[in-house]
Amino acid sequence: MAKSSKGETFLSVVIGGAAGFGLLVLTRRAWDVCHVDLTGPVGNGPTLFFVGIPVSLVVNIGLFNIVFRFMRRGKGGKWTMPLLAALIAIAIADLALFSWAGTPATLPGICPANVPPWWPKSIPT
Repeated sequence: MAKSSKGETFLSVVIGGAAGFGLLVLTRRAWDVCHVDLTGPVGNGPTLFFVGIPVSLVVNIGLFNIVFRFMRRGKGGKWTMPLLAALIAIAIADLALFSWAGTPATLPGICPANVPPWWPKSIPT
């Protein structure tokens, strides 16, 4: 693949970083509402900091780069369609990560299946 431009790198870091931060905030709020104690004595905060941040950043930034560059190579256009495709891919990946880590059904919590009451019923977890 060709070397990425400074604009692509900037977009991938900004959009991937913002989506990763949003995923962590969503996960933390779901854990707090449902009283999910993921790690016992270590606490949920350090787990999100040392595991959640690296995983979400690698997934979001990597996925943005792959989809954006793949769409630009094909007939996806210059910026609009590749950007839209990358945003959709990040939204799907973050929903999957939230469903897996944000609502751990195997851990005890006060919400049914650890899905917070504010989560829309139309979006599956």
